[in-house]
Amino acid sequence: MQPARLWAALLFFLGVALIGAAGLATLRPAPEPYVLIRAPAEAAALKDFAAFQPKLSEMESVELRAAEGEKPVASGLIAKGADGRLAPFAWRSRVTEPALLADINPDDESKVLLALKEHAPKEAIVLAWWDFSRRIRALTGGAAPLDDPQASGALVPDAWSAARAEIEARQRALWGAGVATTEGERFRKFIDALVSEDEETGARRMAGIAGWAPVFLALRLSDVWRAAAARPEAISLNDRDFAGAGDLHGATKAVRDWIAQEKIEGGYAVEPFGGAYRIHYFADKKGERTLLARLLPFSTSNPMALKRFRLVYQYRDYWLYELIAPSAASP
Repeated sequence: MQPARLWAALLFFLGVALIGAAGLATLRPAPEPYVLIRAPAEAAALKDFAAFQPKLSEMESVELRAAEGEKPVASGLIAKGADGRLAPFAWRSRVTEPALLADINPDDESKVLLALKEHAPKEAIVLAWWDFSRRIRALTGGAAPLDDPQASGALVPDAWSAARAEIEARQRALWGAGVATTEGERFRKFIDALVSEDEETGARRMAGIAGWAPVFLALRLSDVWRAAAARPEAISLNDRDFAGAGDLHGATKAVRDWIAQEKIEGGYAVEPFGGAYRIHYFADKKGERTLLARLLPFSTSNPMALKRFRLVYQYRDYWLYELIAPSAASP
């Protein structure tokens, strides 16, 4: 073969090889952006839950680290319940946005769980997001039946958005193990109730989930982010951070000024987050019409005006309601 033809052939086959390699690369899953490091928990980690007497042998400390990072992105405690399912008992994001789970402060939550035991009768059914339901079951022994094999509502940081599908699959494998499909169907009905635009419809859906037993509803402000992640067609939610730790009045004024400047039409809520304040605001009017938005402290909500939900306790970003449900026989 002449040198010119040989050189052309080599270039052709090199090009084919490069195209093939690129094709194989697109077929490989994106590398997971984090590792989860688990270790036995220390006794001091359980002090906030002392009133509930958890077993140290069931607790593990965890650190969420970026695949190539040295410092943790988040850290916390997890435990395996009597049903064999893992539950997060503490979680703290150490970056500027929530990483996979909303922050869980054990001191705050222990106060809420004690209030729940005080206000809810023994026969009551407590409806809450799947991970909060697991903590209620484990620490209070209360009937909090909701669970989800999909582990819905993973909060994926923007920096990891390219690997969202892989991250959500990994979350399902970790938290969803052992949860029946039928439980997931019931949890989806719970989300349906939360995103209902009619209070009466949402109340009846929740009562139906509980089999028309007495119902208490345990919510956190973070539930609205997770509902938005699970049902983006029903809730379009954005957020923005403002400096001003310790100065809620000044932060609130800055938020109002920014809302007016940007001509944001949807309702908003202000939440302390680390050394700043984060606002969560609806991109349109549709989100603020949902029952969830009316149950949580958004600028357009008025929980006292609700007819089917009676506020029984509020602490920080936790809101506990008693459902004043219609009877099963009523139209």
